Amino acid sequence: MSAAQFPDDVVRARLIPPARVLAAPMAGGPSTPELVAAVVGAGGGGFLAGGMRTAAQVREQVDALRGLLGGGDGSVDGSDAARRWGVNLFVPDAVNTAIPAAARTERARAERRAAVAAYRERLAAEGERAAGGAAAEGAGGAPTLPSPDDVTPDPARERTEFAAILDAAEEQAWPLVSFTFGLPEPAVFARLAAAGIPAGVTMTDADEARSARAHGAAFLVVQGHRAGGHRGTLDPAADPVERELPSVLAQVRAVVGTRVPVVAAGGVGAAAHVRSLLVAGADAVAAGTAFLLTAEAETSAAHRAGIRRCATGEGFVGPDGAARTVLTRAYTGRWARTLATDFAAAHPDAPAAYPELNALTTGLRAAAATAGDLERVHLWAGTQAHTAREAGAADVVAGLTP
Repeated sequence: MSAAQFPDDVVRARLIPPARVLAAPMAGGPSTPELVAAVVGAGGGGFLAGGMRTAAQVREQVDALRGLLGGGDGSVDGSDAARRWGVNLFVPDAVNTAIPAAARTERARAERRAAVAAYRERLAAEGERAAGGAAAEGAGGAPTLPSPDDVTPDPARERTEFAAILDAAEEQAWPLVSFTFGLPEPAVFARLAAAGIPAGVTMTDADEARSARAHGAAFLVVQGHRAGGHRGTLDPAADPVERELPSVLAQVRAVVGTRVPVVAAGGVGAAAHVRSLLVAGADAVAAGTAFLLTAEAETSAAHRAGIRRCATGEGFVGPDGAARTVLTRAYTGRWARTLATDFAAAHPDAPAAYPELNALTTGLRAAAATAGDLERVHLWAGTQAHTAREAGAADVVAGLTP
């Protein structure tokens, strides 16, 4: 079964909830089975975050979500609600067809490795200076940074892990799959379609939408530049577009037509934002930052503290009270929107090298979080972070429902 052969009502029943609001996948902790279950229970939908998790860990998350929804197979009394969820998967470079051939040459790999090594040396020097000051105050030293060899991904391992997670999707019969960070080959979409699983792609412009559909995407997640966290460009080295989301939606619709289910994401903090994106051509709207302060989200203590400071106006806001955010590659090597931190400002020229930089800075970020130094922690947040509130996920859904 190809993407085009999926009955329109099947994809829409699983993807487009009555409230028209979905919980966006947020890797690294915030997304939980409890969060997705609460949003589904409130009339929405959502995606578990499979990124940065092993196949076994994702299987556990799926089992937990199905338990919360009331049934082991996700088909509670034939309820559509029990199938209004999916799993979002990162596409590693080894299986990403959107990476240009020129970026896979030995010369390109050597240049990337050199850029990572240079960035490591810069971070090490900064750490030594900071450790010197800390030692004078009786504090501990800087964490040891891994070597470039330690953070260089193994393509064979990436392929094996990606295959294992596709096995999990088939064996557990996930209702939906969405891909982020790249575009798998058409055979991947065909495989999932044959298993009865509609698969979609997170993308950022009309050209990417065209490519996703050509590969077999059954639905699209159109991410705008105001979204928090990593940008969903298919080519990891590409600079993301900064057009407003309604304009991007119009361009995507011009390419794919009106029948393809489309979810819009980015800059969502109120029902008015959801309503405007529905009018602009989206079938549903995904929100992430809006759920970071909910009890159901496992947002880290440091991340939660940063979002709370922004929402209360105590920090990370401009003179108008709106969130101060920036796009940066400083933390992970891939463009991502964070609250405006000193670390992001200090590294505007960080190289395009994910996941190397993500691994390189993990210890630094963990140490900063432990010390309560929010200026050196990644605080992923969209431009509406100042509207986030501490409430139950169901209350957040109600506040976003148009």
